Formats: sequence, C-alpha cells, structure tokens
Amino acid sequence: MHELSIAEELARVIQEELRAYPGARLKTAYLRLGALRLVERTTLEFCFEAAIRDTTLAGAQLRVEPVEAAARCRGCDLEFPVDDKWFECPQCGSSDAELLRGDELQLTSLDVEAGTNQTRTGTHETAAHLTADNLSKRG
Repeated sequence: MHELSIAEELARVIQEELRAYPGARLKTAYLRLGALRLVERTTLEFCFEAAIRDTTLAGAQLRVEPVEAAARCRGCDLEFPVDDKWFECPQCGSSDAELLRGDELQLTSLDVEAGTNQTRTGTHETAAHLTADNLSKRG
C-alpha cells in the first residue's frame, strides 16, 4: 500500500513547512493528484488521517483534487485524454505524444489556524494560507 508512505511523507513535509509559523495549527492540506499516479484517493485520505493521528497535525483534513490525464500528439497536435497510460492519438493513430497532465502529486496549499507567539515585544497572532508559490521548494 503505497498510499501510506505517501501520507507519511505528506505529514513530514507539512510539519516542516509549519515550523515557520510557530503556534499555528493545520486545518486543511490541499493536494493535486494525477490519475496516472494510481493512488486510491479514499485510501490516501484514510492513511493521512492515520499518519497524523498522534502528531501536531491531528484533526487536519486532506483535500484531494483529482487531475485527469491528457496528452498532446506530436504528429497532429491533438490534445486527448489518456486512459491507463495508453498514449495513442485517436485522430492519427500516432503513439508519439507528450503528457500534459495526470502525473501530479503536488501539495498545493495549506490552511492554517492562527497561533499565538510570544516575542520580546509582546504577543501576536499568526495565520496563513500557504500556496504552492510560498511553500518551500523540494528537490
């Protein structure tokens, strides 16, 4: 079950991201999931819940946006849906195609609840909606 290892890695990455927001609590993590990843969405959501159960992320939700697979034929330039990694163009029959989408496994944003931080100058609240643009870049 590779969904469990994906869920555990998501939890690790999210905890790392939230270090920049002391006291903040994750409400929702948003994930884009391509059809070609062959990940069962409900199993991933269940595994995520299990992976965060005894952590600071406990109670957070995982929202999965499914991404259908599509390719573009290099011969006739037709964009077409991809089923089961079958890349044959329905218009010209060519199997020379470029994958456009459907292989995503991307943490796109995090909704976090305000936390209270103590500083030398007083107390302030933090809250954030972290998007793909401001999440740390992963290699």
